[in-house]
Amino acid sequence: MSMSPFYRKMRVKETAHVEKLATRTITTDTTLQPEDSGKVIFMGKTGVDITLPDPPFDGFNVKIILNEDNASTACTVTCNGTGEFFAGSIGSATHDDGVDSAIFNGSSNDVCTFHATLAEAGDWIEIVSNGSLWFICGQAAVVGGIVASDS
Repeated sequence: MSMSPFYRKMRVKETAHVEKLATRTITTDTTLQPEDSGKVIFMGKTGVDITLPDPPFDGFNVKIILNEDNASTACTVTCNGTGEFFAGSIGSATHDDGVDSAIFNGSSNDVCTFHATLAEAGDWIEIVSNGSLWFICGQAAVVGGIVASDS
């Protein structure tokens, strides 16, 4: 079946509208609000602490990207309420015979840490809530760039 020339070209009759992602840059300690859901958060380096809204609500989601290489102080993303935890894992682009990624157990890990000297610009996490648990995934450039811990 041959295609007529009409199907070989795209014809636009209306004005194309480019949609962009909603973003927010955070350079000081901040508690996210429900209206931050759906945003890409650019996190500043060295000591920025981001706290998730409490309580978690179904569908809340953010992507957090480290803006610059960390220099000396870790940055964190923390669950706000008692009994709130992360579940998921963070991969790394490099391999180590010890540990490849951060594993968040869903029962005690409530802090995600961008390591003080190993986290690099572009390391990222995505967080989504089902209303009771914070699901997390992401990627670090090097092993240990992003780690799971308890508060």
